[in-house]
Amino acid sequence: MSATELVDIVNQSDEVVAVVPRQVMRQNVLPHRASYIVVMDANNRILVEIRTLSKDYAPGLFDACVGGVVQSGEDPILSAERELKEEIGVDSSLIDFTSLGKIIIPYQSGKGFVIGYLFLARGDFISIRQHSEVSGIMLLNTEELDKLKSSCTYDSFIAYQEILHRAHESGLIASEHF
Repeated sequence: MSATELVDIVNQSDEVVAVVPRQVMRQNVLPHRASYIVVMDANNRILVEIRTLSKDYAPGLFDACVGGVVQSGEDPILSAERELKEEIGVDSSLIDFTSLGKIIIPYQSGKGFVIGYLFLARGDFISIRQHSEVSGIMLLNTEELDKLKSSCTYDSFIAYQEILHRAHESGLIASEHF
């Protein structure tokens, strides 16, 4: 994560309308793209990250999804694979990794939005957290995670719910898992 990293600013049709440094995107709360990956182990527990206090967005909160801002010109699938590797040390080619489309997630403030690219990653894995962005990792069942909703980043929880819904609808997970 770098304040000078370039980010595509998008409209609601997911068309690039500008390219700005990440810091400008954050300061002006501009609409951008982000990847969201629900990481589920073989026991159907969800990997939840605890964000470091140095994060530029929602420091110290829980993330119901692994993921992050898609860099300017970056393919969203490659962004998700990069985030998995960077944040938790998991190679997407070694687990079941499925794209579940995208969603517009309105900002909690009601002004603006993020285009969320949604993914489900399932399998057995050993995670290694990225110390600069992730303070800790927990594996929780959906009931436990639902109780932490108010402590999660707003966008990651919306994405988590939508990913589980789409995964169930497409037959990737059974309804008893959420």
